[in-house]
Amino acid sequence: MLILYIAVAAPHALAAEPLLDLGDELQAVVGLGDVLADSVSSLLAGNPASLQTQAVENAFATVLGDTLGTVDMVFDELGGIPNLFGFSFTVGEFEANGVKTSYVTLPLSYTFRSQQILGRQWIVSVPLSQGEVDGAKTYSIQPGLALRLPITANWAVTPGFNVGYVKSDDLDQEAEQAGVSVSSAYRIPLGTTNNSIYIGNLIGYYKTLKVKLAGEEFDPNIANTVLRNGLLYSMPLAIADDLLSVEVSFVNTIFKGTETYTRSQNELAVSVGSTRRHMAQLSFLRLGVGVVQAEDIRGVRLNFGYYF
Repeated sequence: MLILYIAVAAPHALAAEPLLDLGDELQAVVGLGDVLADSVSSLLAGNPASLQTQAVENAFATVLGDTLGTVDMVFDELGGIPNLFGFSFTVGEFEANGVKTSYVTLPLSYTFRSQQILGRQWIVSVPLSQGEVDGAKTYSIQPGLALRLPITANWAVTPGFNVGYVKSDDLDQEAEQAGVSVSSAYRIPLGTTNNSIYIGNLIGYYKTLKVKLAGEEFDPNIANTVLRNGLLYSMPLAIADDLLSVEVSFVNTIFKGTETYTRSQNELAVSVGSTRRHMAQLSFLRLGVGVVQAEDIRGVRLNFGYYF
């Protein structure tokens, strides 16, 4: 799934060795030491609504998310199927230390299926988001490109990259970010049933390109290596002739590098929708809810995805 973001974080070393001498008065006005470094309300990193976190989630959506149906196309090497357009809608609400953050994201994507090599897919994504950080409006966009490669009948690897931009006129802030990642999806069919277990893994590197505060531009050098791993269990419903399925997933994310407000995030989610093996060939949809926990951050995420 694709998404947009609401946060700003920078390394603790920034206050000690600033790249731009903003002066004591300006730093006091914009709260440089508190807002950029290790802040729960960061627009860039360290919380579920931040630019960096959502970039990781967008990349991981090709492993365990709405786009998982297109992964089954890779595994099953289905031919003669047209390209797919993806439309998703995500709403997130979070709170920590009295600070409330929220976002609404419209992740759009288009999957190009190779006619020469069965299972190979190019995925273009453009997540658009609008959010709030303690009442302040934020807007972001994160276009990305990924190439899904079949390795075996049940294993696919997807390298990709994306760039991100977030802006808040209310906070007088804007920032840019770039990232690269490699993700893996492995399917374990369970016997003669349509039940399956999916194992998803991702490693990525994300770095801030520039930040502008109160009209002053500088590089806070926010850079993180991110590890995201998850399990998903898919169970078709017999009462719906196996055309619908329930999926339960658990995902853990770890951030290494620049010190941010939270270094680890967990999400437990459940969704209902088209059974992957029945409907993924032409179209599929899913509706899900997830509970997010990250240190003292708690929140809920609702999402809907339709691919056709």
